[in-house]
Amino acid sequence: MNSVKQLLLTFALFFCGLITAQNADYNYTFDGQVKWMLLTDTGTLLASTGEALVGIKPNSSEVSFKIDRLKKVKEENLEFVPGTPYLIIKPKGMMTHTSVVDLITGKMVFDSKKEKWQGGVTSRHFITPEMKLVVNGMHKEEGLGQYKAGVGLYDMLDGKLIRVFERKSGNPMSGKPDIMDDDIIIPGVKNITCYSISSGAVKWEAGVKNATRIISNEDTKEIYAFRTKGTNTVVYKVNASNGASMWVKENKLKGVISRINFTEHGLAIVTNIVNSGKKGLAGKIANKMKGSGTSKVYLLDLNTGVDLWEKSPKTKGIISHFYIEDDGILFGVATGGINKVGFDGTPLWKKPLKTGPGIQIMARVNKGVLYISQTSTDIIDMQTGESVFGKAVKYKNSKTVTSTYDENRDRFLLSCKDGIYEIDGNNGEYNLITKKVNFEGKEDPTSISVRQGGILLTSDQNLTMLDFQGGEKWHTYYKAPGISTVGKIFMGALAVSSFALANASAYQAGANKVALGAYHSETRRMESYQEGFGNIASASFKALGKRFKATKATENSSFILTKLEGGVGLAKVDKDSGQKVNEIVLNEKKPVYEVDDIEGILYFKSKGNTISAYNLNK
Repeated sequence: MNSVKQLLLTFALFFCGLITAQNADYNYTFDGQVKWMLLTDTGTLLASTGEALVGIKPNSSEVSFKIDRLKKVKEENLEFVPGTPYLIIKPKGMMTHTSVVDLITGKMVFDSKKEKWQGGVTSRHFITPEMKLVVNGMHKEEGLGQYKAGVGLYDMLDGKLIRVFERKSGNPMSGKPDIMDDDIIIPGVKNITCYSISSGAVKWEAGVKNATRIISNEDTKEIYAFRTKGTNTVVYKVNASNGASMWVKENKLKGVISRINFTEHGLAIVTNIVNSGKKGLAGKIANKMKGSGTSKVYLLDLNTGVDLWEKSPKTKGIISHFYIEDDGILFGVATGGINKVGFDGTPLWKKPLKTGPGIQIMARVNKGVLYISQTSTDIIDMQTGESVFGKAVKYKNSKTVTSTYDENRDRFLLSCKDGIYEIDGNNGEYNLITKKVNFEGKEDPTSISVRQGGILLTSDQNLTMLDFQGGEKWHTYYKAPGISTVGKIFMGALAVSSFALANASAYQAGANKVALGAYHSETRRMESYQEGFGNIASASFKALGKRFKATKATENSSFILTKLEGGVGLAKVDKDSGQKVNEIVLNEKKPVYEVDDIEGILYFKSKGNTISAYNLNK
C-alpha cells in the first residue's frame, strides 16, 4: 500500500512539474507603447509601437524589421493583398502617402513619397498574377523640376519602377487596368488607352469613358471593359490590336458585377441586384442596411455581346457558389438552393434542389457532389440534380456545421445541433452516432477531426473525444475568464480568407477560371495552395508556400484562454488525453495576444511597451 502511495505521489510531482508556468522565450521592448499587434498570414507579427511599424518573424531573437516612417499607422490603414506577402498602407487621416511592404522580407517595395508622387497617389490597383502595382497621380521624373500627370507601373517582386505612362490631367485613370503580354490597358475618364510596356508608346485608344474595370482574356487575346453606372453595369468589347469596338452596341446589365468567368461558350457574368422594395433615398438606405437581394446570371456571346439566354435562371437570392462545369454552370444560393443550367440557357435539372440556407460546402466526392448547409447535407447527382441515395440528412438549423472525412472507415462525419452524424459515401446510409454534444458555456463544436484514438470535437473552451462509435471517452472544459478578458486568436493558415486561397490557386490554374473541387482534408488543401505559390519566382512567395504546407506545431495541442491559479492565461491541453500539460500565465486582466499555431508561438503584449514570445511546444 505504501509503495502504491509513493508511486502516486511521484507521478503527481512529475505532473505538477509539467504544468509549471514558463518564462517568455523572447522579449521585444520598444521606446513607446505597443498600440496594436496582428499576426499576419505570412507568419510575421505586425505591431505599431511608439517608434515604428515593426515586424517580428517566428523564433527570432530580434525585431525583424522597423519602418520608422509608418510609426503612426492604425489598423484601419492596413490592406492586405490576398494570396500574397504584400501589405498596402493606405492613406487615412493625416497620412497622404501610400506604401507597400513585403511582410516576409520587411522591405518597403513601394513608397509614393520616395517615388516622388506629389501628395501621394490618387488611386492604386494590384494586378495578379503578374504582381504589378499600378498607381495614378502627379509624378516628378528624375532631373525635371515639375510634376506631370501619369500612371506608374511597378514590379512588386523587386520593387522597381517599370515605367510612368504620361497622361493628360483631365484624363486620369478611372478604374482597374489589366496587362496582356507587353500591353497595359488603362481605363480613363475620357477613354481607354493601350500602352506598350517596353517602349511606353501609345498603341491605341478606345472611346469608352469612365470604365471601372478592364479584363483581358490571355487565351483569345480579347479585351473587355466594364463600367459601373449607378446600380447597374455596362459591358464593352474592344479589339486588342487597334482598340476598335467589336460589338455593335454595348450590353447593359442589371446589377453590380460580382463574378466574371470566361468559358468556351461565352462570357459568364453574375450581377447582384439589391432591392429593398423602397424607392428614392429611403430605398438606398434600406438596401445598404438590409444587404438582401438577388443575383442574375448572364452568358454573353463573345462575338456580339448579346445575352445568349432568353430567360435568366431564377436565383431567389444572392449566389454564393458559382462553378463552370463541362456541360453547364452550377451555382448555389446563400438563402438555400442549388441549380445547374446548360450553356444554351436551359435548366439541366427538372427543378432547383432545395438545400436550406447557408450552404457552407460544395465539393466533389466519389458518388457525386456533396453539399453541407445549415439544415441539411446530401450527395447529389450532377446529371439529375437529385439525391444520389434518395434522401438528405436533415437536422435542426445550425449556425455552426463542421465536417471531416474518416478515411479509415470510409465515411463522412458531420457535427450539427442534433449531434454527430456518420454518412456512408457509398450507399448514402446515415446514422446519428451521438446526440447533441453537451459543450459547456453555451458553445457548439467548431471543429471535428479524426485522430488515432477517436473523434475529437473542439470549441474555444471545450474539448471532447468520442470513440469511433460515438461514445464519449473524455470531456474537458475551461471556463472563459469573462467577456472583458477574452483575447482574439488568429489561427495561422486558418485565418487566410477563402478569396486569398482562391487567388493562390489561380496563380497556377489561370485567372478567371473556376471549377468545383474535391472534398479534401485541410492538409491537402494547404498543399494545393502551396503548389500555386511555388510557381512564382520570388523568395517571399516560396516562403509563404512553405508556411502553407507546414504541419501545424499545435496539431496535438489546444490552447484555451481561462483563469488559472496565477491569473488569466493559456492552458495547453493535449488533444489525445484531454489533460493539461502546461500553462502560461499572462498576468493581465485584459490580455492582448496572438497565437501562431503553425510555428507554435504565443505573442503577448506586456508592460505596455513589450511584446513577449512563448514557445508553445514546450
